Amino acid sequence: LSFRMTSPSIILIVDDLAANREMLVELLDSPDYQLVEAVDGRQALQLAGANPPDLVFLDVMMPEMDGFEVCRRFRSDPRLAEIPILLITALDDHTSRLAGLDAGADDFIAKPFNRAELRARVRTITRLNRYRRLAGALERIREQAEIIDRAGEAIVVSDLDGRVTYWNRGAEKLCENM
Repeated sequence: LSFRMTSPSIILIVDDLAANREMLVELLDSPDYQLVEAVDGRQALQLAGANPPDLVFLDVMMPEMDGFEVCRRFRSDPRLAEIPILLITALDDHTSRLAGLDAGADDFIAKPFNRAELRARVRTITRLNRYRRLAGALERIREQAEIIDRAGEAIVVSDLDGRVTYWNRGAEKLCENM
């Protein structure tokens, strides 16, 4: 079961301008977050593919591959499709916002940043991600328990001290017949 409960949330910051990345790093500096930087869309996709982040800050205006295209590529990759993406933009027009939402962005943050709003949004999104991952992990545990319960054999799980922590229906039936 690969589930991070207490480790820092990974935040990928994608911007071609070092000053913009540095500003976000400074604003988000916290032991609760592991901040990873990418200088362009290609690097962002490589980094995310190797270690999927919990949240992506994605600049809209970048050379070669703009934020909209990077967002579309995240959404088309099953491993990355559910990662929340916040587009960072100086463009504050209706058309740009719609293009971002159409590309799969979850929200927009306009430059210049309001520190309190930025931190509050990140806290909320990372908290929701943890709950989502926990719900997924619990569902996988339930599915595995159902499979074990359907097994015809008696299965007993114990801790290192020999205390029984789980037994399936097969073990239950075996004990009833004793």
